Amino acid sequence: MNVFLSFKKTFGVTTKYTKTIKANYSKMLIKKRESFIQEEVKKIEQWWNSPRFKETKRIYTPLDVIKHRGSLGISDVKYPSSTQAKKLFELLEENFKNKKPLHTLGVIDPVQMTQLAKCDDIKVAYVSGWACSSTMVGSTNEVSPDFGDYPYDTVPNQVERIFKAQKMHDRKSFLEFLEKKKPMVDYMKPIIADADMGHGGVTTVMKLAKLFAEKGAAGIHLEDQLAGGKRCGHLGGAVLVPTSTHVSRLIATRLQWDIMGVENLIIARTDSCNSKLISSSSDPRDHEFIQGIMNINVQPWSEKLIDLERQNATSTQMSESELEWYNTNKLVTFDEAVQLQVTSIQFQKYIKTKKELKIKEEKNYLSLGEMKNIIKQIAPKINIKFDWDLPRSSEGYYMFQGGMNAAIRRSLVFSPYADMIWLETKTPNLEQARKFSKEIHEQYPNTKLVYNLSPSFDWSKHGFTELQLKNFIWDLAKEGFILQLVSLAGLHVDGVSFYELAKNFQKDGMFSYVNLVQEKEKQIGCDLLTHQRWSGAEYVDSIMKVVQNGSSSKTLSTTGESFTESQF
Repeated sequence: MNVFLSFKKTFGVTTKYTKTIKANYSKMLIKKRESFIQEEVKKIEQWWNSPRFKETKRIYTPLDVIKHRGSLGISDVKYPSSTQAKKLFELLEENFKNKKPLHTLGVIDPVQMTQLAKCDDIKVAYVSGWACSSTMVGSTNEVSPDFGDYPYDTVPNQVERIFKAQKMHDRKSFLEFLEKKKPMVDYMKPIIADADMGHGGVTTVMKLAKLFAEKGAAGIHLEDQLAGGKRCGHLGGAVLVPTSTHVSRLIATRLQWDIMGVENLIIARTDSCNSKLISSSSDPRDHEFIQGIMNINVQPWSEKLIDLERQNATSTQMSESELEWYNTNKLVTFDEAVQLQVTSIQFQKYIKTKKELKIKEEKNYLSLGEMKNIIKQIAPKINIKFDWDLPRSSEGYYMFQGGMNAAIRRSLVFSPYADMIWLETKTPNLEQARKFSKEIHEQYPNTKLVYNLSPSFDWSKHGFTELQLKNFIWDLAKEGFILQLVSLAGLHVDGVSFYELAKNFQKDGMFSYVNLVQEKEKQIGCDLLTHQRWSGAEYVDSIMKVVQNGSSSKTLSTTGESFTESQF
C-alpha cells in the first residue's frame, strides 16, 4: 500500500493534509538527492585534482559523471583492478623519475604468470591480443591471425583467467608465509592488456573498458586503427582512423572508468609510423599526410576496378592492373605536389608561410584548404593539380604517408587524454626512439612512453652487438620508454620448449621427459616440479580442515599416504 494512503487510513487525516505531507516528503527527497549529488561532485573534483590525474585532460565535468553513474556513490563499489592500477601508476612514476625500465614478458596462461611472479625485477604482466587471437578465442574457439575480428570479450576473459589465478596463488603464498614461514611471492603484478582498436564505436569501446576494469586489467592499450581494417602492427594493410576518432575512444574509456570510479591506465598506441591507409579525410590534422595524384584526368582506381569486374577479369589481371595504375600515377602529399609544380623559390616561400601561419594560429597542422590558399597567394598563375580521391581503395580508404612525422603529430594529440604513449615501429631502432621521445617530451615532459620489443623483429639482423642487446632496454628507458614488453614471449617459449620435448620424446621416451623437464625443474627450482602443491592442493586442504573443524584431517587430507609428490 502507498505510504501516504496508509498514513491517511491510520490517522484519519484529510486529503488536503495528506497532500501537504506528500509534498514535504518529496521536497525532502529532492533536497537529500541534491545534497548527495553535491557531495559526489566534490569527491570527484578532489579525485581529479590528485597527483594521479594531474596530467589528464577531460572534456566533461564531474556532474556529467554523476548523471550517468546512478544512485551508488563513488565509495559504494570497489574494483580490484583499480587497486592494481594504483600500484602500476606508482611503479611508472618511480621508474620514470629514475629513468629505469618497467619491462615484462607477454604471458598466455596461469602457468607462465606464476613463473613471471617469482622474478622480483619483473613487476608487471602483459596479455596480448595477438596471443589470444591465435591461442584462445572465447566463445567461438576460432583461432586466427590478429585481425581484431574475434569477439570483443576475448582478451578481457583471458585477463580474468590470469587475474583469478593471481589471486589464488597469492592466497596460497600468504598461507605458506603464515604457517611455514616461507617468503611471500608477489603474484599480484598489475596486468596490462591489449584492447586492440576498441572493437567498434564509442559504446562498444565503453563496454570493453568496463569489462577490462571488472575482470582485473590495471591498464589497457588502444591503437588508432580502424575496426574492420585492423591488422597486427607488423602486418601490411592496416587502416588508420582519423585522429579525432581515436581521441573519442580515449575519452570514452576515461569516462567509463570515471563512472566506475577506477584509476585504471590508458595507453594510446599509434600505428601511423607503418600505415599506408586512412579511413577518412575528415580531420584536418591528418591532411598533410594524405596522398593524392597529380594526373587529375585519370579514371579513379575504384571505378576502373568495377569495370574490370564487369569484364570478368581474373584476379591476376586485376592485381596487374592495380600495380600498373599506382605505378603510373605517383602518390604524393599536397606538399610534394606543390614542390613538383612550382619553382624552388616559390616552394621555399610556401613552406615558410605555412610555418608562420601555424605559429599565428597556435597549431601544428594545416588543412588542405589552408594549404591551397597559401600556394594560391604565392603562385596565383599556377593551378596546383592534386586529387586525393582518385587513388582511393575500393573500400573508400585514402592513401596515407605513414612515418615518424605522422606518429609524432598524432601522439601529441593523444597525450593529454592518455597515461602513456605507445610508438609501434617496424624495427628496433634506438635513434628513432630518441627522436620520438624528444618531440613528445618537449611538449609533454611527463609523458611515459611504451615500446614493443617485438618477436616480429629478427633481432640478430639489426647490427646489435651482444652488449648493445643487453643494454637496449635500459638505453630505451633513459629516453622515457619506461614500459617495455616482449608481447609474445610466452607464446614463443611455449612452442620452443614443448617442441624440443616432443621431438625427443618420440624416440627417447621417458628419458627425454626426465632429462628435459624434471631434471631442469630441480636444477632451477621451478615450483611446477610439484604441480599438485603449485596448483594449491595444500591451500584447499587447509580450507577443508577449517570447515570440518579438523574431523576428517586424516581421511580426506590431500597430503596423506597417497600423495605421490612426497617422493620429491
